[in-house]
Amino acid sequence: MPSGPRLLVASALVVAALLLGILGYVGGSFVAMRAHVEPRPRGRAVREALREIGWSVLTQPLLPLFYVVGRRLARGAGTPVVAVHGYSQNRVDFLRIARACAAAGLGPVYGFNYPWFATIEGNARRLARFVERVCRETGAPRVQIVAHSLGGLVTMEYLARGGDARVERLVTIASPHAGVAWPGPIPGAAGSMMRAGSAFLRAHAGRPVPVPSLSIYSSHDNVVHPPRTSALAHRGGRDRMVAHLGHLAILFDAEVAREVVEFLRAA
Repeated sequence: MPSGPRLLVASALVVAALLLGILGYVGGSFVAMRAHVEPRPRGRAVREALREIGWSVLTQPLLPLFYVVGRRLARGAGTPVVAVHGYSQNRVDFLRIARACAAAGLGPVYGFNYPWFATIEGNARRLARFVERVCRETGAPRVQIVAHSLGGLVTMEYLARGGDARVERLVTIASPHAGVAWPGPIPGAAGSMMRAGSAFLRAHAGRPVPVPSLSIYSSHDNVVHPPRTSALAHRGGRDRMVAHLGHLAILFDAEVAREVVEFLRAA
Protein backbone atom coordinates (compact mmCIF):
# COMPACT_ATOMS: atom_id res chain seq x y z
CA MET A 1 0.00 0.00 0.00
CA PRO A 2 1.41 3.44 -0.94
CA SER A 3 2.46 5.72 1.92
CA GLY A 4 -0.45 8.14 1.37
CA PRO A 5 -3.23 5.60 1.84
CA ARG A 6 -1.34 4.02 4.75
CA LEU A 7 -1.22 7.39 6.46
CA LEU A 8 -4.95 7.89 5.91
CA VAL A 9 -5.73 4.46 7.35
CA ALA A 10 -3.50 5.08 10.36
CA SER A 11 -5.11 8.48 10.95
CA ALA A 12 -8.58 6.98 10.69
CA LEU A 13 -7.64 4.30 13.22
CA VAL A 14 -6.30 6.91 15.65
CA VAL A 15 -9.48 9.00 15.33
CA ALA A 16 -11.66 5.92 15.80
CA ALA A 17 -9.69 4.85 18.88
CA LEU A 18 -9.99 8.36 20.35
CA LEU A 19 -13.74 8.48 19.78
CA LEU A 20 -14.25 4.99 21.20
CA GLY A 21 -12.20 5.94 24.24
CA ILE A 22 -14.24 9.09 24.81
CA LEU A 23 -17.53 7.27 24.37
CA GLY A 24 -16.39 4.56 26.76
CA TYR A 25 -15.29 7.11 29.35
CA VAL A 26 -18.53 9.11 29.20
CA GLY A 27 -20.87 6.13 28.95
CA GLY A 28 -19.22 4.15 31.74
CA SER A 29 -18.77 7.07 34.12
CA PHE A 30 -22.29 8.42 33.65
CA VAL A 31 -23.73 4.99 34.43
CA ALA A 32 -21.49 4.52 37.50
CA MET A 33 -22.39 7.99 38.77
CA ARG A 34 -26.10 7.21 39.07
CA ALA A 35 -25.70 5.27 42.32
CA HIS A 36 -24.11 8.28 44.06
CA VAL A 37 -26.18 11.31 42.99
CA GLU A 38 -29.78 12.47 42.98
CA PRO A 39 -31.92 11.26 40.07
CA ARG A 40 -32.47 13.74 37.25
CA PRO A 41 -34.55 13.82 34.06
CA ARG A 42 -33.22 11.56 31.35
CA GLY A 43 -33.16 14.42 28.86
CA ARG A 44 -30.91 16.47 31.11
CA ALA A 45 -28.58 13.52 31.62
CA VAL A 46 -28.31 13.01 27.86
CA ARG A 47 -27.57 16.71 27.27
CA GLU A 48 -24.82 16.71 29.87
CA ALA A 49 -23.34 13.50 28.45
CA LEU A 50 -23.24 15.11 25.01
CA ARG A 51 -21.63 18.21 26.49
CA GLU A 52 -18.95 16.06 28.16
CA ILE A 53 -18.37 14.24 24.87
CA GLY A 54 -18.11 17.53 23.00
CA TRP A 55 -15.48 19.05 25.30
CA SER A 56 -13.55 15.78 25.31
CA VAL A 57 -13.50 15.71 21.51
CA LEU A 58 -12.28 19.32 21.40
CA THR A 59 -9.58 19.08 24.07
CA GLN A 60 -8.13 15.58 24.03
CA PRO A 61 -6.55 15.78 20.55
CA LEU A 62 -4.68 18.86 21.82
CA LEU A 63 -3.14 17.08 24.82
CA PRO A 64 0.14 16.22 23.04
CA LEU A 65 0.58 19.80 21.84
CA PHE A 66 0.09 21.26 25.32
CA TYR A 67 2.90 19.19 26.76
CA VAL A 68 5.08 21.50 24.66
CA VAL A 69 3.19 24.82 24.57
CA GLY A 70 1.04 26.70 27.06
CA ARG A 71 3.37 27.17 29.99
CA ARG A 72 2.05 30.73 29.98
CA LEU A 73 -1.61 30.47 29.10
CA ALA A 74 -2.40 34.18 29.41
CA ARG A 75 -0.54 37.44 29.93
CA GLY A 76 -1.08 39.83 32.82
CA ALA A 77 0.66 42.21 35.18
CA GLY A 78 -0.86 41.19 38.51
CA THR A 79 -0.52 38.24 40.87
CA PRO A 80 0.39 35.14 38.86
CA VAL A 81 -2.21 32.38 38.61
CA VAL A 82 -0.94 28.80 38.44
CA ALA A 83 -3.27 26.20 36.90
CA VAL A 84 -2.85 22.61 38.13
CA HIS A 85 -4.53 19.96 35.97
CA GLY A 86 -6.12 16.67 36.92
CA TYR A 87 -5.60 12.95 36.40
CA SER A 88 -4.49 11.94 32.87
CA GLN A 89 -4.77 15.55 31.65
CA ASN A 90 -2.59 18.64 31.19
CA ARG A 91 -2.88 22.43 31.00
CA VAL A 92 -5.01 22.39 27.85
CA ASP A 93 -8.04 22.03 30.15
CA PHE A 94 -7.58 25.58 31.46
CA LEU A 95 -7.89 27.48 28.17
CA ARG A 96 -11.37 28.80 29.04
CA ILE A 97 -10.49 29.83 32.59
CA ALA A 98 -7.19 31.42 31.52
CA ARG A 99 -9.06 33.51 28.97
CA ALA A 100 -11.58 34.63 31.62
CA CYS A 101 -8.75 35.58 34.00
CA ALA A 102 -7.00 37.60 31.31
CA ALA A 103 -10.22 39.41 30.39
CA ALA A 104 -10.68 40.35 34.06
CA GLY A 105 -7.14 41.70 34.37
CA LEU A 106 -5.89 38.76 36.42
CA GLY A 107 -2.70 36.85 35.84
CA PRO A 108 -0.38 36.12 34.12
CA VAL A 109 -1.71 32.56 34.03
CA TYR A 110 0.79 29.70 34.02
CA GLY A 111 -0.04 26.09 33.24
CA PHE A 112 1.76 23.52 35.37
CA ASN A 113 2.20 20.07 33.81
CA TYR A 114 3.19 17.14 35.99
CA PRO A 115 3.34 13.33 35.68
CA TRP A 116 -0.15 12.53 36.96
CA PHE A 117 0.71 8.84 37.38
CA ALA A 118 3.40 9.64 39.98
CA THR A 119 2.83 10.03 43.73
CA ILE A 120 0.93 13.05 45.02
CA GLU A 121 3.82 13.93 47.33
CA GLY A 122 6.28 13.89 44.45
CA ASN A 123 4.05 16.11 42.36
CA ALA A 124 3.59 18.49 45.29
CA ARG A 125 7.37 18.93 45.31
CA ARG A 126 7.31 19.57 41.56
CA LEU A 127 4.58 22.17 42.07
CA ALA A 128 6.70 23.86 44.74
CA ARG A 129 9.61 24.19 42.31
CA PHE A 130 7.31 25.49 39.57
CA VAL A 131 5.82 28.14 41.86
CA GLU A 132 9.31 29.27 42.88
CA ARG A 133 10.28 29.68 39.21
CA VAL A 134 7.13 31.68 38.51
CA CYS A 135 7.84 33.97 41.47
CA ARG A 136 11.41 34.52 40.29
CA GLU A 137 10.32 35.25 36.73
CA THR A 138 7.56 37.68 37.68
CA GLY A 139 9.00 39.17 40.85
CA ALA A 140 5.74 38.36 42.63
CA PRO A 141 5.97 37.21 46.25
CA ARG A 142 2.92 34.96 45.98
CA VAL A 143 0.69 33.23 43.44
CA GLN A 144 -2.93 32.15 43.22
CA ILE A 145 -3.75 28.56 42.27
CA VAL A 146 -6.65 27.09 40.31
CA ALA A 147 -6.65 23.29 40.43
CA HIS A 148 -8.83 20.65 38.81
CA SER A 149 -9.57 17.15 40.13
CA LEU A 150 -6.34 15.41 41.23
CA GLY A 151 -4.62 18.79 40.96
CA GLY A 152 -6.54 19.87 44.06
CA LEU A 153 -5.00 17.02 46.07
CA VAL A 154 -1.53 17.86 44.76
CA THR A 155 -2.05 21.48 45.78
CA MET A 156 -3.34 20.55 49.24
CA GLU A 157 -0.22 18.47 49.81
CA TYR A 158 1.92 21.40 48.62
CA LEU A 159 0.17 23.72 51.09
CA ALA A 160 0.69 21.20 53.91
CA ARG A 161 4.41 21.21 53.12
CA GLY A 162 4.74 24.98 53.60
CA GLY A 163 3.37 26.16 50.28
CA ASP A 164 0.92 28.47 52.04
CA ALA A 165 3.79 30.97 52.32
CA ARG A 166 3.63 31.35 48.53
CA VAL A 167 -0.12 30.97 47.89
CA GLU A 168 -2.54 33.86 48.23
CA ARG A 169 -5.78 32.08 47.27
CA LEU A 170 -6.83 28.66 46.03
CA VAL A 171 -9.72 27.47 43.87
CA THR A 172 -10.27 23.74 43.44
CA ILE A 173 -12.68 22.52 40.78
CA ALA A 174 -14.18 19.01 40.91
CA SER A 175 -11.45 17.85 43.30
CA PRO A 176 -11.99 14.61 45.27
CA HIS A 177 -10.95 15.93 48.67
CA ALA A 178 -12.62 12.92 50.30
CA GLY A 179 -11.57 10.51 47.55
CA VAL A 180 -13.13 8.87 44.51
CA ALA A 181 -15.73 6.13 44.80
CA TRP A 182 -14.79 4.39 41.52
CA PRO A 183 -14.07 0.72 42.42
CA GLY A 184 -12.26 -0.15 39.20
CA PRO A 185 -8.56 0.18 38.37
CA ILE A 186 -6.93 3.61 38.53
CA PRO A 187 -3.46 3.25 36.99
CA GLY A 188 -0.48 5.02 38.53
CA ALA A 189 0.82 5.65 42.02
CA ALA A 190 -1.72 8.43 42.56
CA GLY A 191 -4.59 6.02 41.89
CA SER A 192 -4.62 4.29 45.25
CA MET A 193 -3.89 7.57 47.05
CA MET A 194 -7.02 9.29 45.79
CA ARG A 195 -9.41 6.45 46.56
CA ALA A 196 -11.92 7.16 49.32
CA GLY A 197 -10.58 5.93 52.62
CA SER A 198 -6.91 5.90 51.60
CA ALA A 199 -4.28 6.56 54.27
CA PHE A 200 -3.21 9.68 52.37
CA LEU A 201 -6.70 11.19 52.42
CA ARG A 202 -7.31 10.22 56.04
CA ALA A 203 -4.17 12.15 56.98
CA HIS A 204 -5.47 15.24 55.19
CA ALA A 205 -9.10 15.00 56.35
CA GLY A 206 -8.65 16.93 59.59
CA ARG A 207 -6.25 19.57 58.30
CA PRO A 208 -7.64 23.09 57.93
CA VAL A 209 -6.94 24.73 54.58
CA PRO A 210 -4.29 27.34 55.43
CA VAL A 211 -5.24 29.88 52.74
CA PRO A 212 -8.56 31.38 51.58
CA SER A 213 -10.06 28.68 49.40
CA LEU A 214 -13.10 27.97 47.25
CA SER A 215 -14.20 24.50 46.15
CA ILE A 216 -16.42 24.47 43.05
CA TYR A 217 -18.07 21.16 42.26
CA SER A 218 -21.03 19.70 40.40
CA SER A 219 -24.20 18.08 41.65
CA HIS A 220 -23.66 15.39 38.98
CA ASP A 221 -19.94 15.01 38.41
CA ASN A 222 -19.48 11.76 36.49
CA VAL A 223 -16.07 11.09 38.07
CA VAL A 224 -16.04 12.73 41.52
CA HIS A 225 -19.20 11.91 43.49
CA PRO A 226 -21.22 12.26 45.63
CA PRO A 227 -21.02 16.07 45.73
CA ARG A 228 -19.92 16.22 49.38
CA THR A 229 -16.71 14.50 48.26
CA SER A 230 -15.45 17.90 47.10
CA ALA A 231 -16.53 19.95 50.12
CA LEU A 232 -14.01 22.17 51.94
CA ALA A 233 -16.31 24.21 54.21
CA HIS A 234 -15.66 21.89 57.15
CA ARG A 235 -11.93 22.60 56.73
CA GLY A 236 -12.26 26.37 56.61
CA GLY A 237 -12.89 26.91 52.92
CA ARG A 238 -15.97 27.89 50.93
CA ASP A 239 -18.12 25.57 48.84
CA ARG A 240 -19.99 26.34 45.62
CA MET A 241 -22.05 23.63 43.97
CA VAL A 242 -23.17 24.07 40.36
CA ALA A 243 -25.85 21.97 38.70
CA HIS A 244 -25.40 18.95 36.44
CA LEU A 245 -21.99 19.65 34.85
CA GLY A 246 -19.65 16.81 33.97
CA HIS A 247 -16.07 16.41 35.16
CA LEU A 248 -14.43 18.04 32.13
CA ALA A 249 -17.29 20.28 31.03
CA ILE A 250 -17.20 22.11 34.37
CA LEU A 251 -13.91 23.72 33.30
CA PHE A 252 -15.53 25.30 30.25
CA ASP A 253 -18.71 26.62 31.86
CA ALA A 254 -19.21 30.40 31.88
CA GLU A 255 -20.69 30.47 35.38
CA VAL A 256 -17.75 28.52 36.78
CA ALA A 257 -15.29 30.85 35.07
CA ARG A 258 -17.08 33.84 36.66
CA GLU A 259 -16.92 32.21 40.09
CA VAL A 260 -13.19 31.64 39.71
CA VAL A 261 -12.55 35.21 38.57
CA GLU A 262 -14.62 36.77 41.35
CA PHE A 263 -12.93 34.75 44.06
CA LEU A 264 -9.42 35.50 42.81
CA ARG A 265 -10.22 39.15 42.22
CA ALA A 266 -11.43 39.50 45.83
CA ALA A 267 -7.81 39.21 46.94
